[in-house]
Amino acid sequence: MSLSRISKIFQLLKEGVDKGVFSSAVSGVSQAGRRYIVACGYLSLTPFVEPVEDYHVYDLASLTKPLAGALILIDKLSEGKPVELFSSVKPYLPLDVPFFRLLNHTAGFKPWIPLYKHKPLTLEKAVELILREELAYEPGASSVYSDLGYFLLTYLLERMFGKNFENLFEEARSKVSFSRRARLMFKPLEKGVDVEDIAPTSYSEEEKVLLRGVVEDENTRALSGVSAVAGLFGNIYGVLDLLEALLLSYKRSGPFSQDVVKTFVEFEDKASDFALGFMKVSKNGKSAFGDRFSRKAFGHLGFTGTSFVVDPEKELIVALLTNRVHPDRNNIAIREFRPVFHNLIAELFAPNRP
Repeated sequence: MSLSRISKIFQLLKEGVDKGVFSSAVSGVSQAGRRYIVACGYLSLTPFVEPVEDYHVYDLASLTKPLAGALILIDKLSEGKPVELFSSVKPYLPLDVPFFRLLNHTAGFKPWIPLYKHKPLTLEKAVELILREELAYEPGASSVYSDLGYFLLTYLLERMFGKNFENLFEEARSKVSFSRRARLMFKPLEKGVDVEDIAPTSYSEEEKVLLRGVVEDENTRALSGVSAVAGLFGNIYGVLDLLEALLLSYKRSGPFSQDVVKTFVEFEDKASDFALGFMKVSKNGKSAFGDRFSRKAFGHLGFTGTSFVVDPEKELIVALLTNRVHPDRNNIAIREFRPVFHNLIAELFAPNRP
């Protein structure tokens, strides 16, 4: 049965490679203490063709939002630190919106602005530029997926806890028992990861270089590669280790508070399809995540072609790492591939939908 499952996953990933959805993919499934890892394709297409291996590291893009931004808050709240999620951020910023609205994309911000054009860019300057922008809608009246709230979150976390964002992430990360092969970090080239072990992303016209080991997101790149928006790099082992820790915590036997984790992944707001840092998979189900997961499932997507789903009811975790932006970030074929992939995993590992 396991061989049949792996064969079917490989077949679908190969189809993605053959159709040009991505040059490479590594998928991972975790259920009942067993893992199923499948790698397919070529890590890079230019300047050399390199086969992918299961240990290769990918730019996780917006998976950084839940796996670093939200994780830091989960960690601090689990430690008993006083964080008022439902109070205004006004003590730290000239902005009168509840903290949680930054996390679930209901704070009124437009999706994105080119912060990177201001050089040099500091986090303080980024915050200033964001706060100059007029709100796109009344906070709480709607939901617009926005990086801007997560840049503010980066600043807030540093102000609240008196440490830089990367150090706060490392503190949260230290609570998780990572396996020997796991990689999950910011700025991998500075941490000794070989550039040849990192999947390249797109070619930067501005910098005239193929990005490899450097974050794809321009705004985060201008902030030295670290933010709650993007910048996290990891391999399938690192991602699965962290997701397993979150699922164990949800079930009351992990490193973080069960109540805190449930608050973040189950939070409901009629204005948004997001919980706190995580997507509600059932609300997004007929698009990116397919339609085979339970109402309790949570996950996220990343611009570079990454995604994950954790389904507590099925006790199922799935992660997909690709570099669909290599060498051209305008390739959007991943949009059609993702629901097919997620549905296949759900059908293979948990066929009876609740």
